[in-house]
Amino acid sequence: MELAKDERALELALRAWKIPACLLVPIAAVNKVAIATYIGGIEIEQRNRAGLNALLVRIPSPPPRDERLRIWDLPCAPEFFSPLQVWVDIEHNGYRAAYRKLLPDRDIVGLILSHAMNRRTALSKGYQFVRLTPVSRANNTSSGFSEGWAVARYHADAREQEGKRQGACIQYADLADLMLMADQRLGFGVMELVNEGQRLVDPERP
Repeated sequence: MELAKDERALELALRAWKIPACLLVPIAAVNKVAIATYIGGIEIEQRNRAGLNALLVRIPSPPPRDERLRIWDLPCAPEFFSPLQVWVDIEHNGYRAAYRKLLPDRDIVGLILSHAMNRRTALSKGYQFVRLTPVSRANNTSSGFSEGWAVARYHADAREQEGKRQGACIQYADLADLMLMADQRLGFGVMELVNEGQRLVDPERP
């Protein structure tokens, strides 16, 4: 599967956030076209009664690992590049049922399905689709929406959203996102979070 590169998204992840090239994990996209162009092939498109989509996306082979990184030792690290992923419209509230239908062999008993990017953040940036990842209840940081959250979507300023995305059509995970996807606790302070995340992605020294 030959995919295009979202150069702006790559620049942000590699240069601004200092994410290693082997950990470029997409977590949000502006629309289905962006998913098919930059992320993977859409194998199944499922619509709920409101017409909102849940997508089963097949991901191509991941980049070669830098085996020096400690993050690969985490039990949930294989989740980063799962070959089959479920992506949902941020307005889709029946996403757990959708996930079960699209990945019926995946055991998610006792787990929370977390939006890899918080839906309010996705809304503020103009991302329509976000990836779902299973995590433990204790480590889940997703926040629910109020009943009126969707109204704000239709009053969102497109230029402001574009500015927050900085021209990108997709977004890769930052360190905090990667830690959540790996089912790590994010409940400590900002600097502790940064330091712990950096420790996981710094090459081990002899």
